[in-house]
Amino acid sequence: MSKFFKGDVTNDVVELNLLDPAVGSGGGASPTIVTKNTGPNVVEQFVGSIPAYQYSSGSNGGYDVKGLVIGTSCTGIEDDVFTGCSGLTGSLVIPDSVTSIGINSFLYCGGLTGSLVIPDSVTSIGGFAFYYCTGFDGSLTIGNSVTSIGTYAFYYCTSLTGSLTIPDSVTSIGTYTFSYCSGLTGSLTIGNSVTSIGDYAFGSCIGFNGSLTIPDSVTTIGSSAFFYCNGFNGSLTIGNSVTTIGSYAFNTCSSITSVSILATTAQTIGYSAFGSMTLVSPAEIHVPVGATGYAASYDGLTVVYDL
Repeated sequence: MSKFFKGDVTNDVVELNLLDPAVGSGGGASPTIVTKNTGPNVVEQFVGSIPAYQYSSGSNGGYDVKGLVIGTSCTGIEDDVFTGCSGLTGSLVIPDSVTSIGINSFLYCGGLTGSLVIPDSVTSIGGFAFYYCTGFDGSLTIGNSVTSIGTYAFYYCTSLTGSLTIPDSVTSIGTYTFSYCSGLTGSLTIGNSVTSIGDYAFGSCIGFNGSLTIPDSVTTIGSSAFFYCNGFNGSLTIGNSVTTIGSYAFNTCSSITSVSILATTAQTIGYSAFGSMTLVSPAEIHVPVGATGYAASYDGLTVVYDL
């Protein structure tokens, strides 16, 4: 049996049990299904997805969720389910029965703490899913079945720590998806199936360090995608399939020491894409021998044909 805890500052805590399918089907006593908020022991059963808006702020008689463990009866977390449940505290465990996490599902749940693991069963993470979840203070693990990560999904999760790996299953990273995740202090690895990195996707992630490699699968790097990621202190390598690098894409990545672009034909490179990269030494961008279409320099970095 899994549990939700509900209550607010003026009411006694109400316990909401989210029952697993085994209960009442050979695995134990039959569950008691009653309407929520009718008493001190409130029981509900969801076989499938938790409905949208089920516990979002302002619903359920003004109660806020206080603690949460999701049972294996849940296959999905719909849009806005826990939006604004700022009283929700403790760790969040998403069982491997869940296949999708909806838009705004945990938006503004700033009391959640610990590490966050997106299990391998999940295929999509909706936009704003964990927006402003500032309390997570452990690592972020994204399962290897996720194909898309929506806009602002982890925006301003400032206390997440450690390295971040985008698995090979992911094909797109949305606008502002990880921006201002300033506590991520290890390496960033982008999987080999990502084709697009949205505007400001990693903007102001100042804690990442080491080298940054944009894989050959990527065709588009959005404006300000890595703006002010000034912790990267190794090389920057941009893969051979990129056709567009947006304005300010790597601007103020001020600790990167070398830049290489592997494409043999010049991309569309936006305004100040490589501006304020003050530690690149020598001040050069390295491209393949025989490459065509590149300008003589970008933002003070001379193009050199030596790869």
